[in-house]
Amino acid sequence: MFETQYNEEMEAEVRRLEAKKRAADAGHPEWDNACASCGSQIAGTADRFCGTCHR
Repeated sequence: MFETQYNEEMEAEVRRLEAKKRAADAGHPEWDNACASCGSQIAGTADRFCGTCHR
């Protein structure tokens, strides 16, 4: 049980760091996330693409 919780927390942290890097790469280090395709700001860190690029 502890191992599962640890893995989930680490996966969430990796997603957060990747999202922060995408934002910095898009030229906005103050954002939490940016679209991997067009570079627009995305709320949250769960998605890599905005609604427009995801389609």
